[in-house]
Amino acid sequence: MRINTNDLTLKRNYLQTYRLLIKDYELVKEGLHPKFRLAKEFYEAHHTDRRSFLKYYNRYKQSGNQEDLLPARRGPKYRTRRPSLTDEALVLEMRSRGNNKFEIAQELKQKSNNFKPSP
Repeated sequence: MRINTNDLTLKRNYLQTYRLLIKDYELVKEGLHPKFRLAKEFYEAHHTDRRSFLKYYNRYKQSGNQEDLLPARRGPKYRTRRPSLTDEALVLEMRSRGNNKFEIAQELKQKSNNFKPSP
């Protein structure tokens, strides 16, 4: 069985499709497209949602980088949300002393400027 972890077919297809759509869209906006007169006709013919197309189009136009035509990574960014190790150690110490989550949150809000956890 073929290992396809390095297969860039989806990426290539996204880029090829959006390049074609952007070329057609700009012709429609200039009024030079032979088939479409309005952008609404363009969206209906290509079966695309106006909002999602414009999101990628504007992102691409601002940066000029073709990588912005690809879907961006979604989901939580764990590295930015994690508290520092000293704050975690402080919380664990308070838990070992028998404090509940509300007492811990209240005490940390009073002590720290940058780490204010919710209960």
